[in-house]
Amino acid sequence: MPRFYPVALNLHRRLCVVVGGGPIAEQKVVGLLDAGARVVVIAPVLTTRLDDLETQGAIRVMRRSYRRGDLRGAFLAIAAGETRGANPEIWDEAERERVILNAVDDMPHCHFIAPAIVRRGDLTVAVSTAGKSPALGVRLRDRIGALVGQEYAAFLDLLGSLREEVAAREPDLARRARLWYRLVDSDVMAYLKRGDAGGARRRVTALLESATPAARDG
Repeated sequence: MPRFYPVALNLHRRLCVVVGGGPIAEQKVVGLLDAGARVVVIAPVLTTRLDDLETQGAIRVMRRSYRRGDLRGAFLAIAAGETRGANPEIWDEAERERVILNAVDDMPHCHFIAPAIVRRGDLTVAVSTAGKSPALGVRLRDRIGALVGQEYAAFLDLLGSLREEVAAREPDLARRARLWYRLVDSDVMAYLKRGDAGGARRRVTALLESATPAARDG
């Protein structure tokens, strides 16, 4: 089994092709759209939701089976498992056109694998089993999801809004890192968990104001 290098891809406005129109293809399409990709679906029959997405103009559809040349100009492609017999041909074209390919449940024809994902706003937690057991990945994702509530998304937004302020307060990188960990390890999350965004902001302000050089070095 290969060892995969985990990355988060920027697919904004990039062309992505999904071969298949069933439930798995639908799931992949929704994820690609959420990442801002331009999506083309190739399948003779679509799920109701994919039909609706085509009607809304969210995706472009070729209502037929895959043909060589369909990946031309794409950045990424997904063979959604409905026409496994075509995967070797899709793989050959992906190799030739330098398109990164995921063939569902077909590791020999994958440049990358899709992890199980927990998403809370801009926070993404991905669980990969290197293709050995997607079911285990899903169960681990569900357990992590039960621990990571929406307050984490609010906390991330709050921390993101502080980046310039924290950099201005503490130009030294090592001390700045300690300050960030002080914020992350604080009780701010408790305020957000009970819906007190104002209290969270006040608590952060107090922590920053109290971050004297002695406190930072401690």
